Amino acid sequence: MIKTKGIYHIGIPVNDIDRAVKFYTEVLGMTVAKLNRDDMGGGLARADLRSGDGMVVLFQRPKPLEKDALEENGATHHAFIVDREDFELAAKKMKDWGVRVHTTATVDRPSGRGFYFFDTEGNLLQLYSPPN
Repeated sequence: MIKTKGIYHIGIPVNDIDRAVKFYTEVLGMTVAKLNRDDMGGGLARADLRSGDGMVVLFQRPKPLEKDALEENGATHHAFIVDREDFELAAKKMKDWGVRVHTTATVDRPSGRGFYFFDTEGNLLQLYSPPN
């Protein structure tokens, strides 16, 4: 058996790399580590973004695909940890910022709070705030 030690990065497919980079940096506060070309997918655009100690890599799709993440993938999503203040800010402002919010936006669980929304490319995302 192989025992993994953690996640190196999360790869997210996008139609428009510039639009997606703008969303992930301006709405979610990630920073651009590197803009380059994917060495496995025919040289398409790729953006490496820093999220805390982790990395999110946006990969340009070979052909644009209009999708609805819920219809295609069910509850599959990427979740990002935020502090309580940023969670509350997202819950109040995401719609004002033009972000498409899930119909069940906020979920409270003993393990913490979740806020569900979509990126500009139709991918389902979550902000997670641990319990106090």
